[in-house]
Amino acid sequence: MFSTTGGAALGIIKASSVSGRGFTPEELAEGALDKIIYIGRSSDPVIRAQAEAYREQIRVVLVAAMHQAIRSNHTTLMNRFRAAGHPELVKLLES
Repeated sequence: MFSTTGGAALGIIKASSVSGRGFTPEELAEGALDKIIYIGRSSDPVIRAQAEAYREQIRVVLVAAMHQAIRSNHTTLMNRFRAAGHPELVKLLES
């Protein structure tokens, strides 16, 4: 005889929004960090300090990688705009 049980633990659900713009790399990094690293409130203070230092290091790496991704995407778009004969659009991405 087989029996199965199922279910889903949703945990904490967090929603964020901005108005009139997209999210910054810093905002996105914070959201990603919440999913990557959880530091319990009742954690040992020494372990908590280590985890918070590690979280900050990961945040710096994520933000730098996102800024690079944005620059890379802008380069791609600028090349496509030039190739399509729209050099005026390149100026929008250079700022």
